[in-house]
Amino acid sequence: MRGGKRTCSLCDKPKEHIDRSRCRACNAIYMRQWRKRHSLTKEQRWKNNVRAMARSYWLRGKLRQKPCRHCGESRTERHHPDYARPLFVIWLCRPRHLKLHANKRRRARHHVKQQRKARRRR
Repeated sequence: MRGGKRTCSLCDKPKEHIDRSRCRACNAIYMRQWRKRHSLTKEQRWKNNVRAMARSYWLRGKLRQKPCRHCGESRTERHHPDYARPLFVIWLCRPRHLKLHANKRRRARHHVKQQRKARRRR
């Protein structure tokens, strides 16, 4: 059986979701405090807004979900190659999407290493 205590761990009021430790009101207070301590950069905020816009268009049916560009899998995720174009997304299956981002991180690390080597040679 899933679940736990049926009341909030902070205020002892009944909670909506048994598998969470706090009620909705206490969780909202916690999240407001957490966001103050962990503020997003301007770029992160912009990317979140672009993702939210694409999701909104997808939910309204203005942006159609397509099969994975590589393997044809029907369960796909949105990928933004260019955040300046919020509604231009590439549809990728989860494994391909993770692989794409892993390769991006690998290339970025390699680029940083090359820059460090160049600085040392000067």
